[in-house]
Amino acid sequence: MVGEPTRRTLNDWDRGFWFRLIGIAVLDALALYATFILIGDGAVLMLISLIIGTVFINWVYLWPRTMALRWITPGLIFMTIFVVLPIFYTVYVSLTNQRTGNLTAKEQTIDFWEAKVHVDPDAEGQLFDLFVYTDDAGEYRFLLANDDGAYFFGQPRLRSEPPVEDAIEGEGTFDAGEEVPPPEFNGFRLMAKREVFALANSLDFKQLVIDTPDGEIVILGLSQGRVVLASQRYVYDAEQDALIDTVENRVCIPGDITATKGNFVCDDGEILIPGWVAFIGAENYTRVATNPLIREAFFRVFVWNMAFALLTVVFTFAMGLTLAIVLHHYRMKGLKFYRSVFIIPYAIPAFLSILVWRGLLNPAFGVVNATLAPLYDLLGMDPIRWLSDPTWAKIAILLVNLWLGFPYMFLLATGALQSIPSDIQEAARTDGASGMRVFWKITFPLLMVALAPLMIGSFAFNFNNFNLIFLLTGGGPPVLGAAVPVGHTDILISFTFNLASASGRGNNFGLAAAITMFIFLIVLVISAFSFRFTKRLEEIYGSL
Repeated sequence: MVGEPTRRTLNDWDRGFWFRLIGIAVLDALALYATFILIGDGAVLMLISLIIGTVFINWVYLWPRTMALRWITPGLIFMTIFVVLPIFYTVYVSLTNQRTGNLTAKEQTIDFWEAKVHVDPDAEGQLFDLFVYTDDAGEYRFLLANDDGAYFFGQPRLRSEPPVEDAIEGEGTFDAGEEVPPPEFNGFRLMAKREVFALANSLDFKQLVIDTPDGEIVILGLSQGRVVLASQRYVYDAEQDALIDTVENRVCIPGDITATKGNFVCDDGEILIPGWVAFIGAENYTRVATNPLIREAFFRVFVWNMAFALLTVVFTFAMGLTLAIVLHHYRMKGLKFYRSVFIIPYAIPAFLSILVWRGLLNPAFGVVNATLAPLYDLLGMDPIRWLSDPTWAKIAILLVNLWLGFPYMFLLATGALQSIPSDIQEAARTDGASGMRVFWKITFPLLMVALAPLMIGSFAFNFNNFNLIFLLTGGGPPVLGAAVPVGHTDILISFTFNLASASGRGNNFGLAAAITMFIFLIVLVISAFSFRFTKRLEEIYGSL
């Protein structure tokens, strides 16, 4: 019947459908497996994301009306994984107290403190002779025996590791006349003294202990151990939500201010570290905005950061465009050679070039000052302190970045010049326009239509050009008298690194994430205004 939809049979389905069906089946199986793992770990957000993503992919590739989405879905997936999720995760971290000592869940923190064992430092204990055993798998066991024939045989651990359950695999008293130590014990063989001494080169015996039900066996050296009594120090009381210190008779409750959130605070004011990750809201943002020590340094760095990124784009674009115009002339000979030479700085890895420049600019031994020495003598001036003087360090950064960045602008400008129709310029010259007028009124505006978006991208890149600052000056020279770690050549991203990761107080990921979001918003706003300007250029000159 005319107009009646036809039903497709199994033979009508193309091979692409079956490939999609098999692929989706494999994906769903993996997603189902991951679901059980995430449920067990309590990762609710990741579980929700997995379910939404899996349902979306099934809908796109199995529903007949979503044909167009199938082509862009892979791009959407990668954009979500590498762009959207990192942004959301950074926002999440900025709203927490994540820092050194606060990186785990509260349950894990409680387990850590409850596993703490108190050892009486004044207890002499009982001395035992130590013998080391091993097996074919390379595992080690320690046998400790005293003069009365009593012995312990067990698995050692480092003091920094959590206690080992059932570490004692043998305990008792050797029979009179029995060989001590026995050549073999519980499937392990006795190691010779030379083997033990060789093992001691890679393993510090004094950092080892063996857990027993009543205490720890403390290893004193290569041949002795001491049995001492130990007890659990901290006990968690769920009703009070507090840790009870059984040794000092203290109660430790969760802190309620920014500095102590995510940590147990005891009666005497001691903060127990490590703690756990706690939600603190916008307090990291408030700290950046209201703390005068951070705010003043932030504004100082921001001004230089803007100047650095803007001047870098201007200088590299000016030099790249100039060289492109010179080589664009039809009478110019050796174009391939010159273009190859100008691309060399762009072809060499940037970090290598930066390190080379750091050596060249060394005030005492660098080639630059050695070359300029006659000029210094003529002018009666001291050698320039390229990397230690605040002003010259900034100039050095701009010069090195000019060397690194002009080949990129040169390539862009060369391609853009070749795409401009020559008849437009010829028509302007025929009407009597000079070469400079043709350039500023026709060539340059058309170049800006093509290059402005790329220049915005270059600005955004240099705004966060951490490698250059870190490798060339390290952000220095330092600002003397500053209350926070900041240097004269620091940009926001290196300032964030110094403030949150290299200040000597551990890593403060929450504060770093908050400053990162400020940087993200700054670049976003500047880029938005710049693209609006670019759109106006396209409207004005796009029809030429």
